[in-house]
Amino acid sequence: MSATKEFFETWLRENVGDLPAESEVSVAVLAQQFEQDADAAGFGHEVREDEIGDIEEAIAEALSKARAGAEPQAAAEESDPASVMEALKVDDPKSGP
Repeated sequence: MSATKEFFETWLRENVGDLPAESEVSVAVLAQQFEQDADAAGFGHEVREDEIGDIEEAIAEALSKARAGAEPQAAAEESDPASVMEALKVDDPKSGP
């Protein structure tokens, strides 16, 4: 896995992974935050787009996967972090079947 994808996955876990499933978040705001953090970490915009694809789309997909894997409210306090981590895993949009 490339360093850019690793950075993105780590960033997702730190910034998106702990959000409650019912929270309202702006994908655009998260994407802007990621872009700023990635720039500060030295990951160029062109490299990010080439390796991750559309950042907003990737974040929206990660949120959707995390929410789809969310457990019912009764078990919300004892959620399995492994399922959330798997849901946040970045798929390579450039890879073929």
